[in-house]
Amino acid sequence: MAAETQTIRNVCLIGHRGSGKTSIAEGMIGLASGREGPANGALDNSEEEKERAMTLGMGVASIGWKGRQVNVLDTPGDGGFIGDAFVAQRAADCAVLVVHAQDPIQVVTERVWRRGEKEDIPHFIVVNHLDRERTDFGAVIEQLRDRFGQSVVPLNLPIGRENELAGVYGLLSGIAFVGGEQTAGVPDGMEDEVDAAKTQLFEAIAESDDTLLEKYLEGEEISTEEAFEGIRKGIADGLIIPVLAASAERMIGVDRLLDAVAGSAPSPADRSRWISESGKEVPCDPDGPFAAYVFKTFVDPYAGRLSVLRVVSGRCRSDEALTNPRTGSQERLGGISHLVGKDREAVDEAVAGDVIAVAKLKDTATFDTLCKPDAVVAFEPVELPEPTAAFAVGAKARGEEEKVFEAIRRVTDEDPSLKLERSEATGEDILAGLTQMHVELALERIGRRYGVEVEAEAPKVPFKETITTGARAQGRYKKQTGGRGQFGDARIEVSPLPRGSGFVFENAIVGGAIPRQFIPAVEKGVEEAMRNGTIAGYPVVDVKVRLHDGAFHTVDSSEMAFKVAGSMAFKNAVEDANPVLLEPYVKVEVLVPAEHVGDVMGDLSGRRGRPMGVEQRGERQIIQAEVPQIEMLTYARDLRSITGGRANFHVEPGHYEEVPPNLVDKVLAANEREKAVS
Repeated sequence: MAAETQTIRNVCLIGHRGSGKTSIAEGMIGLASGREGPANGALDNSEEEKERAMTLGMGVASIGWKGRQVNVLDTPGDGGFIGDAFVAQRAADCAVLVVHAQDPIQVVTERVWRRGEKEDIPHFIVVNHLDRERTDFGAVIEQLRDRFGQSVVPLNLPIGRENELAGVYGLLSGIAFVGGEQTAGVPDGMEDEVDAAKTQLFEAIAESDDTLLEKYLEGEEISTEEAFEGIRKGIADGLIIPVLAASAERMIGVDRLLDAVAGSAPSPADRSRWISESGKEVPCDPDGPFAAYVFKTFVDPYAGRLSVLRVVSGRCRSDEALTNPRTGSQERLGGISHLVGKDREAVDEAVAGDVIAVAKLKDTATFDTLCKPDAVVAFEPVELPEPTAAFAVGAKARGEEEKVFEAIRRVTDEDPSLKLERSEATGEDILAGLTQMHVELALERIGRRYGVEVEAEAPKVPFKETITTGARAQGRYKKQTGGRGQFGDARIEVSPLPRGSGFVFENAIVGGAIPRQFIPAVEKGVEEAMRNGTIAGYPVVDVKVRLHDGAFHTVDSSEMAFKVAGSMAFKNAVEDANPVLLEPYVKVEVLVPAEHVGDVMGDLSGRRGRPMGVEQRGERQIIQAEVPQIEMLTYARDLRSITGGRANFHVEPGHYEEVPPNLVDKVLAANEREKAVS
């Protein structure tokens, strides 16, 4: 029987790599399935994840717990795969931030928290690994309160420390949970700690509701029922961020987390967060028109495509006829199911708020909306981080181009943080991702799944050439082969144009020195010659060519001859026009903590960059600069090293500037390998 909206809980597990998100998720699955231990391997089941012992993509598990259906979205904690964590925070109604007790505030911790604030979803926090050495739950609580505010309050406390961790004590229930046993009353020696924590908790509960606040200030006792209702309301409103103690490895506190999520996390109906592209709020109404958002796609070379949907409104059954507003195409749902990792459990019906999987949709991609044809609605795609690492890609074996790019498209379908684009400037196909590891893993996955090899190189920097002075030259093409010959004579004048002007051709022929029908051939020959400059073979730009004289032969002249003459004239003229090399500059924005501003600006200056200003954004600074593109090839890696991974950056195309004469040899040498590939 399908769950109803009010009984559904959608939570995503977020946090830094190594905090134990997947261990907690697999512990939840194990408890829900009646095991004593975790369901090891239920989520991190790809070959790449097993080899690296880390989560590389979102895992989905629908489990039942005490009358609730809990849909758990487990996300990667490495910055290179953070896109799935951002997506999960759109699809879920509540985030569970998992922190490591030895080092709770790490780089990804802050990034996913900021995204959660942007998505306006409430949070729980789990302090994991409390059985490790040098851990102090109270100290972690203070760090969390300093970073995330005074609404962070403990919901339970660990019993014992480090290797002596035995269980947890519930501050509201007054029950100690140790080794599967429940004991009422405060454990010996914890009285002061419990009193202090309960004061923090009840102050937060009181402040979440005016009636409870009045009772609290007047010294009246808040009942356990009122406290639980206050917590539930406070969490939904973002006024309470409860913290729970855990050791996923020992299965301590995992059941308490499940209880807290099932009892106190908001249901999909409690908070309206879905806004259509037109700006209209779409309530989570099981009786409303059907609408669902595709937030994840899994592509298996054998089983095909599996789309994971968050049902925003209405109900659906198998064989439902729907429309995709982006493509205008019709889709028919096959069997619908709930996921537990790779396993699927068929369901008859899905209701507003549920998370379901649908196989073999023919024309629907990640971030698409499916809805009824008579009630069309569409939702915005999730805003993903900017790619910072890119490779020029192609088929390693001749004749496999079609297979290779089909495999790349499938991987980018599965992971929208990857981008495949064609560079018009260099003619390369560019695969870009969040980090170098992100792209390299995608290439490894392509080889493993689809049996094709991708050749990947650093992208070429699109240098150009131009002239700095005017010059005149002649191009004379004469060829006699015994029959009809070839003759064309073109005389031109070249002059530089302002940067970004492109190419201008002026026909200044008078008196029929070159017949009118051959003038376009001269222009075409010039344009072809502009494709390869005289310095290093880069395209020539920002040049005006004035065709002012020439000669022809009534029998031997042809379009081909004048095309060759035009090309020769242009090459001769450029050699006398003081040609120079141009390099592309990019506009760079770096979002960085204040303490690293000086280091980052110094590094940009060392890259021949020009800082253009610094401005405040929240707690961090934005540095704006213009930097030569060739100096940015290793920037993602270097910025991570300078700031400990705490900075992000965004790059946009800028303008072209002349390479300083003393650096021409250097930049050409840096680009030599890329040129050799072509």
